[in-house]
Amino acid sequence: MSAPRFRPCEICGSAAARLFLRSPRLDGPLIRCAVCGHLYVGARRQDFTFTGADLARTQALAARVQALNIVDVAVEEGESVALREGVQRERVQRILRHVRGGRLLDVGAAVGHFLAVAGEHFDAEGVEPDPATAEQARARGLAVRTGALSEVARPEGGYRVITMHHLIEHLDSPRLGLAAARELIAPDGLLVIETPTVDSAVFLLAPARWRQLIPDHYHFFSRLTLCRLLDGVGFVPVAHEKVGRRVSLRFAADRWRRAGLPGAALVQRGVARSGLAQRSIRIVPGDILEVIARPR
Repeated sequence: MSAPRFRPCEICGSAAARLFLRSPRLDGPLIRCAVCGHLYVGARRQDFTFTGADLARTQALAARVQALNIVDVAVEEGESVALREGVQRERVQRILRHVRGGRLLDVGAAVGHFLAVAGEHFDAEGVEPDPATAEQARARGLAVRTGALSEVARPEGGYRVITMHHLIEHLDSPRLGLAAARELIAPDGLLVIETPTVDSAVFLLAPARWRQLIPDHYHFFSRLTLCRLLDGVGFVPVAHEKVGRRVSLRFAADRWRRAGLPGAALVQRGVARSGLAQRSIRIVPGDILEVIARPR
């Protein structure tokens, strides 16, 4: 029997890999590159990668997520406007440590929650591949075009800031995505990436239970593998940190459930009965990494 054929590694290009785990929550086997250690889905069954508008694929992904009981829509949509906005304000404040003003491009802008806040400090615009989602952003008065990053024209002087929040793990090719950003960014620009990271206690202790194993996640970076990829396309990492956010107790309890941790149902019932479900707390789960880089 011949060895299984896996996709080559995005970091180093090697085709040598070994199986790490199989999970019904992923779109294929999770493998580890034998050369650089990058973890990624080595073969795809349905391919939910973030490559452009595809209604059938979007519907299939939604059905798969629902079948796996990954997302509780009532909990996600029940977060207050203040808490949702707070997440975006924290992101903007971290950018302002490094640069102030200029033209900003948010890649995968969705309905524009981040852009609405970033626009207070930057000439902010976004690109979003899903037409309906991009239209919702435009209806809010935000400058969001429908399309892929590869279709964005470089403005004169380049973008001062390019942001990718929870995007790179969805891409068909993170290397090509970052290379496209490198073509668009200003010489003194800033690239901001926020993504799940395997540099976390939960992943190390119980990888099969990790909450970030979901059908449209294909690449799982450590700080070292992400920085190596950035270096390979012409970026120099200048800062990194594990980031958190303020959430309601109800939201935090749901994340406990999603992680498959013991006692999740008991925690959820306790929060529901306490009358404090909307009380906010700050959490730093330790599995969300932000890396900031500049062009070389």
